[in-house]
Amino acid sequence: MRNKPLNKGHQHNDNQHHHGQKTIHDLRNGESSEIKDILGGRQFINKAESLGIRKGVKITKVSSQMMHGPVTIKVGQTQIALGHRMANKIIVK
Repeated sequence: MRNKPLNKGHQHNDNQHHHGQKTIHDLRNGESSEIKDILGGRQFINKAESLGIRKGVKITKVSSQMMHGPVTIKVGQTQIALGHRMANKIIVK
């Protein structure tokens, strides 16, 4: 029995830019920007909004980890750690 790759048939590169748009992942540490859009389904958007992440909100990237680790952002006075996939679905100006 051979091992099959996970997610066969649905290959997705998380570092892929969404049509040339800038994501939280693209910001430099300490850089601030405004959220332009959130890509994803209703459940994902609801989760982001429950964290205070919504269109028009100003955020600051605090830090990010290598190898697909979390990205830490500041929303208001709150720091939030996002997974790299979530960070790549949040479009900034």
